[in-house]
Amino acid sequence: MNTFDTHTTILSNEKVAEDHFLLRCECSKIAQYAQPGQFIHVLISNGAGLLLRRPFTIYTVDGHQITMLYQIIGEGTQRLSEMPKGTSLHVLGPLGNTFDIENTPQPAILVGGGAGIASLMLLAVALRTRDIHTIGLVGAQNQGRLLSVDDLKAIGVAVHIATDDGSVGHHGFVTDILTDMLNKDSLNLPTIYACGPHAMLAAVSKITTEFEVPTQVAMENRMGCAMGVCLGCVCPVRIDANRIEYQRVCTEGPVFNAKDIAWEI
Repeated sequence: MNTFDTHTTILSNEKVAEDHFLLRCECSKIAQYAQPGQFIHVLISNGAGLLLRRPFTIYTVDGHQITMLYQIIGEGTQRLSEMPKGTSLHVLGPLGNTFDIENTPQPAILVGGGAGIASLMLLAVALRTRDIHTIGLVGAQNQGRLLSVDDLKAIGVAVHIATDDGSVGHHGFVTDILTDMLNKDSLNLPTIYACGPHAMLAAVSKITTEFEVPTQVAMENRMGCAMGVCLGCVCPVRIDANRIEYQRVCTEGPVFNAKDIAWEI
């Protein structure tokens, strides 16, 4: 397995939206093997109660460098946001499975809610590299928390925006745009790729099941070890009509077929 436990140094750590930062560091081996959907596990601090690493999706790869787009949601990410250029980090990765794009989608529709869009950026690059028509549906609470729109447009993704307060784009949920889009006859054989809050993913799955559209979701469960040992990140997966199995998001995931997740549990 091409997973590496390495020390690196922060090259930049910049605020890109309200409570959201983009961190860049040099991790040549991780950058070499990172695939869309995979993540890294970062040790933010030795001591002070922050003994566990935190998982972050690999946002972009540029040569020997990787970036991660993250949201401040607790003490760990608050401390991370305050770390300046030159700070040392201990990073493990790449981890997890990847999005499947072997059956060419026509088009690919990316649905990102909040910081969930971070899990879809490497995928967007892979799709556009293969010249696959890609549509990005980006949702946020408000304009100040909107992420990745310029990055997606820069690689040729057609972007549609939804905000909860209507400050920019569609006033409502990003799933409203998805429903309207799937109702149109102009789509050929679309595939949906989604990441975001659990409720959003459940709604996406319900919509795409009704339209019989294949859908892959990247789950964002909290993790402890990220190596499949602690079982702290499991989610319920349907094995067949009569059996549900709890699978580890860190190893069997983070990417799952949406129809396999038992959303009601």
